[in-house]
Amino acid sequence: MKSFFLAQAQQPQGGSPATTFLTLLPWLIFIFLFYYLFVAAPMKKKQKAFQQLMDNLKQGDRVITTGGMFGTVIKIKEKSIDLRIANNVVVEMEKSAIAGPATEEPKKEKEAKEG
Repeated sequence: MKSFFLAQAQQPQGGSPATTFLTLLPWLIFIFLFYYLFVAAPMKKKQKAFQQLMDNLKQGDRVITTGGMFGTVIKIKEKSIDLRIANNVVVEMEKSAIAGPATEEPKKEKEAKEG
């Protein structure tokens, strides 16, 4: 009887490495899918939209920056853009600082306040 308990006590705890891997496999798949669906895919979509915006940008376009400033594109360079933000005020900004095309709402609000 004593040898029966000793034999059970000496058996290794845990399974083989293959069993451990198969136990973790569903969790690894879940983590990968979660990352792809909620991180990688939206980031790729956003980068594609930004690249399309930069490809379609031309002189005279009205844009808004990530800082909230409105401006008109004066000159497009390789890594930067010159924006006119007021009369005789031109600033050079990185292309990554452009958030998107400006809507015409600020002009309408300004006209409504004046009129």
